[in-house]
Amino acid sequence: MAGDPLIWLATSEGLVVVDLAGETVEQHFEARPVTSVDARAGTTVAAVEGGGVQRRSPGGDAWQSLGLETSRIWVVALAADGTAYAGLEPAALWRLGSGPAAEIDLSKVPNHDFWHSPWGPADLNSVVVDGSRLVTGIEVGGVAVSTDGGDSWDSRNEGLYEDVHHVVTDGERFYATTGMGFHRSIDEGCTWVWENDGVDRGYTQGLALCGDRLVMSSASGPPPLWEPDGPDAAIFVADAATRPARWEIACEGFGGNIERQALQASGAVVVAGTTAGELIVSTDGADSFTVVREGLPPITSVALSPA
Repeated sequence: MAGDPLIWLATSEGLVVVDLAGETVEQHFEARPVTSVDARAGTTVAAVEGGGVQRRSPGGDAWQSLGLETSRIWVVALAADGTAYAGLEPAALWRLGSGPAAEIDLSKVPNHDFWHSPWGPADLNSVVVDGSRLVTGIEVGGVAVSTDGGDSWDSRNEGLYEDVHHVVTDGERFYATTGMGFHRSIDEGCTWVWENDGVDRGYTQGLALCGDRLVMSSASGPPPLWEPDGPDAAIFVADAATRPARWEIACEGFGGNIERQALQASGAVVVAGTTAGELIVSTDGADSFTVVREGLPPITSVALSPA
């Protein structure tokens, strides 16, 4: 339908663009793993393995290389002016596409020296760009916030399980998924409350705000602990205004895992992609979900943009 958003899928075999019915519209970087994608105001940015951060401007067909070709990129995010931010492993944050590429100094974060992960170095896997405010999620290191574009930083982890997977913000309200469930803050991350009522599998990952509803993906545990039949993942929904949140299962029974960047919402549309190549869509504000396509390559990240 005219005016419906397009869905950008970062997969193990390239960047696939589909409509709400799951039909392919475009393909880019074929046969190359794409680890993250973001779309905003007609601009798209993608992290391509071996190709670094790539950006396509509104109305253009060509991709512009912004750098970081040899880096391990976990997440890319766009500012309103088209500036790109990239989160890396080991945990680092880069600003790209508005002048020379520049690494933002995270050593100013008070708990920086304690960052780590189960496999060694920490990774920066979530970035929210809101004007001059930058909000980052670190695995394992919690949430770090800058209100001046990255010149200074605060660590905001009181009450938060610091194995952070994804962060969503709505003004002073912050929401985070972690390796130990969902957390909420109503004071810009200064204090957090664990809210997992109704969640029967606690490894929370993807998170989106759909109007006045929170939509979240969760699995039975991290991949090493999955049963032979898979992650037992599900999509949960809660009223964002209710505190503490009361979660209900909105969709389950699919085969793959919905990873931390593979769930997004825009208007009444919610999309999720799985590691089993399933595309799951809601067009009614998360009231119902449908698997509209199967057989895609494993999906690690999704984004929505106007058609």
